[in-house]
Amino acid sequence: MKRIIMACLLAWLGMAALTAQEVKTERVDDTHDVKGVVTDYKERPVVGALVRVEGTDISTVTDIDGKFLLREVPMGDYKIVVESVGMETAEWETETPIQLPKRRTHYSFVVSAGMNISRYTVNGGSFKPGYEVGIGVDMRYSKHGSFCPMVQLTSRGSVYESGIYKETWNPMMLDFPLFFRWRYKLAYKTNLVMSLGPVLSWGFSGKVTRNVDGVETELNIYKKEHEYENYYDDARHHSLLYPFSFGVAYGLGVEYKRLMIGVTGKNMALPIDNYGMTLDNGEHNWSLTFGVSYRL
Repeated sequence: MKRIIMACLLAWLGMAALTAQEVKTERVDDTHDVKGVVTDYKERPVVGALVRVEGTDISTVTDIDGKFLLREVPMGDYKIVVESVGMETAEWETETPIQLPKRRTHYSFVVSAGMNISRYTVNGGSFKPGYEVGIGVDMRYSKHGSFCPMVQLTSRGSVYESGIYKETWNPMMLDFPLFFRWRYKLAYKTNLVMSLGPVLSWGFSGKVTRNVDGVETELNIYKKEHEYENYYDDARHHSLLYPFSFGVAYGLGVEYKRLMIGVTGKNMALPIDNYGMTLDNGEHNWSLTFGVSYRL
């Protein structure tokens, strides 16, 4: 009889242990961790805020970055309450794990570099290679859009050649493009970026080299000594001597994380000459830059 009672007792203890194990498993499956960030209306982290689950004894405080972590919060319709001195109490209702997204950086510095080809349209100028380097600020105003003003040091020249005569322009300019950019997601962390905006330019230095039948001379660009003869008028200054110009800039690139590879074009209108007349067929400067940029 004692053996039968002992066997029943052991069997009952085994069932109790199994049941306890099952309850523990259900508790793990029915809870989750909740983490997030508490910020004020200026998106600054709130330090030492009390974060608690209403109706339970689960609570924590935010760290120096405003972050919090609540362990084993029961699944269901529970409210998470956040309290801080001098601020209103905030509440969230949660049935699933909550993780607030990382705060988007609203601006970042941009550096760029590339090689270009450019030409002036007057008198049949030919393309000439050059370079471009720049720095700017990319300011996000929406999920897909940003405004990016830049300062670029660039060389946009041209070559004129006819028989024994050859003239090579090597001007140096500061460009100030104001890009409006739009991003379209292609893949994970990869975007197609389209850019468009006005650009101002100031020429400050450079040389023009003339070669006539093997005799070479060199003159400073943007100086009055560089003049050319017109068949109908007296000597007048070439439009390229005017340092200021304006135009439009546009671009297309592929951005992966912070690195972008693409092409940028510029069409620059040049001022009229000192006689108040445009040059033959009107004159403008066109360039195409193949380069890279990186958001710091």
